[in-house]
Amino acid sequence: MISSHEGPHPKKGIFNALLTLSGLSVGVATFLIGLFVAYDVITRTLFLMTNSWVTEVTMYLMGYITFMGAAYALKEGSHVRVDMLVQKLKPPMRQAVATIVNICMVILVATLTWLSYEFFIDAWSSNEVSDTLLSISLWIPYLFFFLGMAWLLVVLIIQIYKPSR
Repeated sequence: MISSHEGPHPKKGIFNALLTLSGLSVGVATFLIGLFVAYDVITRTLFLMTNSWVTEVTMYLMGYITFMGAAYALKEGSHVRVDMLVQKLKPPMRQAVATIVNICMVILVATLTWLSYEFFIDAWSSNEVSDTLLSISLWIPYLFFFLGMAWLLVVLIIQIYKPSR
């Protein structure tokens, strides 16, 4: 999202508490990936054991981090932004570009929210499972993909209408 407003983030209310909680959950998922990979390396090296579950679990955790962390990253201004050309524009034109980008972002994220919802419903209704050793019900990771995109859409819309950065 491009915003022409700069300033501190408000730190109150249930909305920000939920954003902080989602950020913390992504941090825990990241820590778990490190723990699982270290466990896998140690058991393979010292005990010549294979742990095929580690690859599958870390793959799902990476999806969780990506989708559930997107809204928190947006709130914190952590998304990559290339604005060399935009910064050279005069303020009215910069605001026009910001508006166009924000509209495009809402359309894109809304589309991703809808598609991830469709994936979730399809996996739920068909009882689809992964074709791996763990046979994870695919509605579980798809649910987090949907929730992450929906959460990103909410944060995006709120930041457009109440810019805090």
